[in-house]
Amino acid sequence: MREATGGALMFYIIIPLILIFVVFIGFIMNYASAYRASNYIISKIESCEGDLNNCSHASYDSVKNDVSQKYHYNGNIAYCCDGNIFGVTLGVDFELPLIGKVGVYQIKSKSKIINNAVCLGNNSCEH
Repeated sequence: MREATGGALMFYIIIPLILIFVVFIGFIMNYASAYRASNYIISKIESCEGDLNNCSHASYDSVKNDVSQKYHYNGNIAYCCDGNIFGVTLGVDFELPLIGKVGVYQIKSKSKIINNAVCLGNNSCEH
């Protein structure tokens, strides 16, 4: 009888630890995907010198499609501009069973200083 109680107790300890480990690995994979997507978007903004609307090899729609296909990121992408520095904010969403989608973290990336760049509208980045 002792062995059966000890075995059941081990399951109550090991199964939650395994679940926590799986959730942690899943979050790390989503974070890495969003981080790579953020770097890709910043590199496209820098290569187009801050103007994705009039760039020959990129546009906002093509960048969003590339990010979705290459990096499997389908979350929200927020662009901002502060003088000559452009910023991108991507949210890391994680979906848990029975709870649903949880927005845990945001990745904020900024470009290098882009000379002669023009910000459209009043969309300054938060510091």
